[in-house]
Amino acid sequence: MANDTGVVGGLQKIAFDLRSIVDRSARITEAADRAVFEAGAWDDFVELLGDAVPDTCIVFQRFNLRRNRVDYDRVLNMDPDDESSYRQHYCSLNPWVEPMRSVPPGTVLVSERDCPSGSFSHTEFYDWLHPEMRAGAAIILEAGGENLAAIGVHYGVGRAGALDEPVSKLLRRISGPLLRSMEAARLLERTMDRERSAAAIVSLTRDIACVVDEQLKVTDANARAESEFQLRKVVSLRAGRFSVPAPDINGWLGDTLALLAAGREPAATTKVFLADGVHQIGVVRLPAGSALFSSGPLFLIIVRNLSAPAGAGTISDLAAAFGLTPAEIRLCETLLQGHSLKDAADMLGVASETARHRLKTIFQKTDTHKQSELIALLGRLL
Repeated sequence: MANDTGVVGGLQKIAFDLRSIVDRSARITEAADRAVFEAGAWDDFVELLGDAVPDTCIVFQRFNLRRNRVDYDRVLNMDPDDESSYRQHYCSLNPWVEPMRSVPPGTVLVSERDCPSGSFSHTEFYDWLHPEMRAGAAIILEAGGENLAAIGVHYGVGRAGALDEPVSKLLRRISGPLLRSMEAARLLERTMDRERSAAAIVSLTRDIACVVDEQLKVTDANARAESEFQLRKVVSLRAGRFSVPAPDINGWLGDTLALLAAGREPAATTKVFLADGVHQIGVVRLPAGSALFSSGPLFLIIVRNLSAPAGAGTISDLAAAFGLTPAEIRLCETLLQGHSLKDAADMLGVASETARHRLKTIFQKTDTHKQSELIALLGRLL
């Protein structure tokens, strides 16, 4: 992007012109177009933006306003410790959140013009913020509601006079195509969420099965669940949210979803309760989509009547929930019988490396990380 460079005060001095802005913006928007179908292309997008404006910090982030937390980010040129402390604490103190959430998507804000860092120099956030992060420009991609998404280019206040105008021109040039790419990716993610939700319950016919979000709002349910929602003896819907007659179970379920959403393992993922007979409730987090566009994690809830005769369910009943292939199902069945991975490979007539590769794919599909987690997951739902 530069047609003249030099080093001044340890920083690269950049001279911008319209042609270089047009050229770099075209490459950046191409990466955004690819990201509609390839989530990893957002990394390329951030890298290209960083190449366009060297010696700056690029932050592509989605902030959950309701929960005061970062749900998604792609960061370039920030110290890992600062990045971690921002997620854990300082994101909730960021004074730039309010001006960013008050403008429509596509708006480009320039800090020293619209909300100078000096206006909050007396705050804890300012004291924490690195001097080379105290000025910048940002595109607002999503504002209002429960989420704020933005892409920011950050630099020191001393560089604002030279960088504010060309950086804001670059961001304005990519804002329209970027918003279109994001909307297309968001629609695709919603479709994928619906497909994951339907696949999770399609073959579960003997149990009450439904898919809920983190707030227990039901997004999909099988016929058995729909029928039970009408009867309200075992499960019910309250303002669209899943509920059972036992209050202690509802509290446990909410806590369990919160832990799973945070990537933590609860003490138990099944409980037994009394409601028109003895029932067992189990919950598992479904494989996630893109954290940037997904409305949040989805969970499969299964309620089994322990008073009724056992059905003839097999691991195939859950295959659709995770998109397992026949070969992956056979490997799971063998592991569930207590065999080691090496023994399973011998029994299935495949090489050990092939079995390890299949197991790694199964981990990715089921959002597990080791064999014991996978066995526990499948065992408690069958």
